[in-house]
Amino acid sequence: MTLINNSVRTLLLATAFIMTGCVSMDQHRDAHPDPDTRLNQMLAMYEKTDDFGNSCNELWNAYSATTDCERIQREVERLGIEFPNHPRIMMANATMQYQAGRPDKAQFTLDQLLADRGPHPEAAILRTKIALEEGNTARARAVLQKQIIISPSNFELREALASTYYIEGKYDEAATALSAAGRLGAPGWRLSYHQGLIREARKDWKGACSLYLMSIEQRPDFQAPSARLIGLTEHESCRALADGRGYSVRR
Repeated sequence: MTLINNSVRTLLLATAFIMTGCVSMDQHRDAHPDPDTRLNQMLAMYEKTDDFGNSCNELWNAYSATTDCERIQREVERLGIEFPNHPRIMMANATMQYQAGRPDKAQFTLDQLLADRGPHPEAAILRTKIALEEGNTARARAVLQKQIIISPSNFELREALASTYYIEGKYDEAATALSAAGRLGAPGWRLSYHQGLIREARKDWKGACSLYLMSIEQRPDFQAPSARLIGLTEHESCRALADGRGYSVRR
């Protein structure tokens, strides 16, 4: 259940200017001693490689022809050593570690960050994603429930909580969590899709298709509900509903 993907990418967005690759890291550190400034520039460089289609997901490849992903990763890790309790630096390290295929390192960094009593919803969402990938729904839910107490108005935490219930087949609890997310401002197109998944899991084909169609109407460029509709074309009630609303569903 894809409830928690958007936050991770958002963490890597930066508005600072792009530092040119020819400037050495030593010069960069001397010129910008402030940790937030240095982090912003590293994130901007990291995001730029992604914008150009140069994946940073294999940071261990030191011989990448066009990117310096490993160098960026090392610099952010160095920032973490210099400023070990800096929440943004810890979150950036965890995100890069996860995207580099190192969930164990990301998990360790996130657990350190979440040990702090402050609000860290983004860290909780990424930690939940890792826990769910490991099949540990209990751990995922414990992380989320703690953060919900601290940040009760964060709708993404409620959506992530719904995903833990959905995976366990606790559909009433999942629907309740999604309803709470909706009251807190979660986007309707996403809620419709995920409520549709719950209806589909309950074998309510017509109800699922109605919600998928609603999601498509709310956000036409969102592809996931279209794929689910195609998968339900064997059910006449779904096909008739889609045809009646002007959406032709064919395999």
